[in-house]
Amino acid sequence: MRKQDTDFPVAQLMERYGLVRSQVYARINALKSKNPALAPFKAGVRSYVSQAALECLDEIHRLINEDGLTTEDAADVVTGHPRTTAAKPLAARQNSELFALADVSAEQAPLIAIRRALQTEPLARYELLDKVADRGWWLPVGELALLLGMEDLPGEAFECYGYRFTRGDEGDLEISWRVEKV
Repeated sequence: MRKQDTDFPVAQLMERYGLVRSQVYARINALKSKNPALAPFKAGVRSYVSQAALECLDEIHRLINEDGLTTEDAADVVTGHPRTTAAKPLAARQNSELFALADVSAEQAPLIAIRRALQTEPLARYELLDKVADRGWWLPVGELALLLGMEDLPGEAFECYGYRFTRGDEGDLEISWRVEKV
């Protein structure tokens, strides 16, 4: 294969993705095993990947970082060879796992859902706080503390992340908090 202006040097992939050499080659090998046409090629003493292979590697990088897929699973998705469970993004797999857990108590289910949302969605905290504030819901102290990443909630009222939190009366089992946008 001849080098073209759009080909990318393999030596620069480590810097592009912020990875060590072995991680880059693991991704290249996973991609190459699914589609040999995407393998790197040599031009002189240097190795290059084609523009198509670079786009696939970029997508693999995104799937691993944003959706939590493994290298093999991401290569399967990118090349159109999805496996049974691998093709589902992590958030979808976790949501289905949540509903598959029959032994989760009604009190624990919201905490598990919040924990998983915070792990998989970068803006989940703000989206949930917006929804709670817009709908006028009151959150139990345990759910709010988890959502804010705090062990204890300070005082009767405080502001954080652009929201005002006001402590209410004790409800059935826990103290509830009102959430308002500042």
